[in-house]
Amino acid sequence: MNTIKLNTIFLLFLTPFLLTSCSEVKTTNPKETYKYWAGTKPPADIKLLNGQYWRSAHWTLEYIMYLEFKSTEIWWNEFLMQNNIVEDKGKWIVPTDAPDWFKPSDNSIRYRIESDFDQGSRYFKDTFTEICYIYEIQI
Repeated sequence: MNTIKLNTIFLLFLTPFLLTSCSEVKTTNPKETYKYWAGTKPPADIKLLNGQYWRSAHWTLEYIMYLEFKSTEIWWNEFLMQNNIVEDKGKWIVPTDAPDWFKPSDNSIRYRIESDFDQGSRYFKDTFTEICYIYEIQI
């Protein structure tokens, strides 16, 4: 194959990647928020209440996600375990760009990923209502 054909083939494969990976995503639909965040539809044991998702147009796929939902105890505990999430006793301030509905109550237990690298993601579960909130950021 000559160089022109190789360059053409390379461009044909590269163009769709560049066009799809460089577009910003924004939604306030809870189902879409969950799907962008988790990469799949929400399971039957989750009732989505509110969501907000933003992903940058940058190829590194930076994102900020807020989610309010109710889940089974089994789902929540598996989520914490699989993601190495532990209770957070430190100080935390709700981000200024949080949606109006993102208001974990004083009855909520706050969690974080157990890691030395902390960008500020937090996970909450209200001990009375069982409502969960997730704020996740990857910048």
